[in-house]
Amino acid sequence: MTEDTIDDNRGQMRVIEALIACLLLIGGLSTATYLSRVSVSVKDSSINESGENIFDVLCDSDVVHRIMEGGDFTEAQLKTLVSTLLPPSSVFSVYFGSSMTNETLLNATNMGSDSYSSLNAFSAYGTFTISLPLSQVEYQPVDIILVMDVSGSMAGDKINKAEEAAITFVGQLNMTRDKVGLVSFSDEATLDCPLTNNATKIKSIINNLETGGATNMGGGISIANEEFVTSGRSNATWIMILLSDGKANRPCPHYPQHFDSCPYAQEYAINQSECSKVLDDKGVRIYTIGLGSSADLDEDLLKQIAFDESKYFNAPTAAELSEIYELISKDILLQVRYDVVVIQLYIQGSG
Repeated sequence: MTEDTIDDNRGQMRVIEALIACLLLIGGLSTATYLSRVSVSVKDSSINESGENIFDVLCDSDVVHRIMEGGDFTEAQLKTLVSTLLPPSSVFSVYFGSSMTNETLLNATNMGSDSYSSLNAFSAYGTFTISLPLSQVEYQPVDIILVMDVSGSMAGDKINKAEEAAITFVGQLNMTRDKVGLVSFSDEATLDCPLTNNATKIKSIINNLETGGATNMGGGISIANEEFVTSGRSNATWIMILLSDGKANRPCPHYPQHFDSCPYAQEYAINQSECSKVLDDKGVRIYTIGLGSSADLDEDLLKQIAFDESKYFNAPTAAELSEIYELISKDILLQVRYDVVVIQLYIQGSG
């Protein structure tokens, strides 16, 4: 198996994994990730065993979700659950709370006002990261500029599939609320379509891109920045999606000029992306897509340009572009709410 084949397979697996995660989220499934668990054992084996068993039950993701959602898991039910698993004459306290809001979600105890010795006590502490169901951002408009590589290496199937994926992406937006623009880059960069909510217009322009020349990635970002400042709406989230199949090599002041990559062009692209992230005091969220194998791409550069590394996607072949644009559209239009749930358990034995 060749190195390119391995890279392609890894890229395909990344796309598949991302799609599975996205489908789970879109389906409204909550997820719980167990982060930490600390328990203090005691000499009394019955208390120790009971404590571990109870903590296992309390850390079940279904229990955590029911407590987070509230209503169908009461203090009395929690008290009964713990009591039935304890040895006779044992006392306990259990607490569920949100570390994000410091709110008590649920607690229960059978401890009275008496003082208790800690000599025969079991204690445990754990945290969960909870991903609550996805909610659609209904009233947050977006201004999106597609920044597309039209250098000579994009000719043929690549540009055809890129156009098709971009057009499908536009179709997933709400054009009564959202706006899309198009910038293309090769030797130079061009604003092909200013931000518009005319879906027919933007799709037609995307469908008629022509290829040729080198890769002025920084120029594409710069032109997009100018359009955001000129026409971007103050009440909209600004998004840039940059697609390239090569390495930044323009502008290049060297002689002879570089045709693989140019340090000057790379630095220019990074500087322009840094400007994007603080543009007009609100910033631009940048997604980047690398089309092709890692040998043909400057993936480190594309990751640096992106808002963060998770906003970089690799498409080993042009066939994966539609899936990646779909993932990006879901990331833009949907949001996940998170919380960290703290679970504390204390058990006092009878001895």
